[in-house]
Amino acid sequence: MHELQTQFATQEGENAWNAVMHEHFHTGSLDEAQQYLELQLEALGTELATRCLIDDPDRVSIAGWSELIEAIELHEGEPISAVTLAIANEADRAFEKGQVHHPYMLLGLYSDEPFAFSQANASTLIQEALSEDGPEWAGWDEDIEVFLECEGLSAINTELVHHKERHFFRDEAPEQAPRRYVEYVLACWWRALLFHRAVEKICRQRPLPGNIPVLAGMVDMKPDAISIHGLVEGGRPAQRVEKDEAPLMAEMLPDRMITRREVEEIKEPPTGADLRKRITEAAPEEQPEKKSLVARIFGRG
Repeated sequence: MHELQTQFATQEGENAWNAVMHEHFHTGSLDEAQQYLELQLEALGTELATRCLIDDPDRVSIAGWSELIEAIELHEGEPISAVTLAIANEADRAFEKGQVHHPYMLLGLYSDEPFAFSQANASTLIQEALSEDGPEWAGWDEDIEVFLECEGLSAINTELVHHKERHFFRDEAPEQAPRRYVEYVLACWWRALLFHRAVEKICRQRPLPGNIPVLAGMVDMKPDAISIHGLVEGGRPAQRVEKDEAPLMAEMLPDRMITRREVEEIKEPPTGADLRKRITEAAPEEQPEKKSLVARIFGRG
C-alpha cells in the first residue's frame, strides 16, 4: 500500500498534504517539490506514474516568448510591470474520447496603474492573488495580443482528462484512499510542476525587460498551483513617481497587503526528505474553498 492512501483516507489529511505542497510552490521551492514527487511516483509504480517520470521537465517548453518580450518593449502606454500566465483546458472537450487534449494558455500584461507591482515582492504578489475577493489588478490587463504555447504537456494532460478516478467519496469513512485516486492527485501535481518548471526555465534563460515578475497558475485545473517566476529581489528598476503622488504610492502597498494567509520564508533550502517529513507532520486542517484562479489571477469568467 502506498503511504498516501492512508494520508488521503480523510479529507483533512489530503488538505494538509496539499497545503504543504502549495507552500513549496508559493515559495519557489520547486527542486524540493520535484524530488519529493519523484519519490512518491516511483513508489506508486503505476503506468501513469511511469509516464509522469518519463515526461520530465526537460521535455516541456514555452513557445512565443520572443513575441512577448517584443510586445513589452514596444508597448506605448504605461510600462508593463507584471505578467500573469496560466494553463487551462477547453471545457467542452472534456468528454471527447480518442482526442489529444493540449492545454491552452491565458496571458495578462499589467502596468502599475491597478496595483503597485514594481514595489511588491513575491510574497505580496502571492498573498494578493489568494485574496478571497480577487486581486486588485483583476480586469485591468492591457489590450495586448500575444500568443504563447506550452509544449510537451499533451500526453499527461490527456491522461488526466480521461482518468477514471478523479474523485474520491468518503461517505463510509474508508481506512484508505484508492490507489488510482492517489495516482491521479500525484499526476496532477506533476503536471503543475512541469508547467512551472518550463516557465521558470524560460524566465531564467530570457528574462523579461525590467525584471518583470510572472505570476503563473492554472485555471480550473487541479491543483491550482501558483508561483512567481523571473523576479530577482532587489534587481528591479525604481518606478518614476511624481512628487505630489509620492505619499499615495507609499500607502498603496500596506493597504493592499493581505494577511489572511502568510507565506513562510524558507531560510535554508529543504531536501526532498524534509518535504516528506513536513507533509507527514502537517496537522490536518480544513481548507476553505477557494475561487477559481481565473477570477483571482485574470479577473475573468
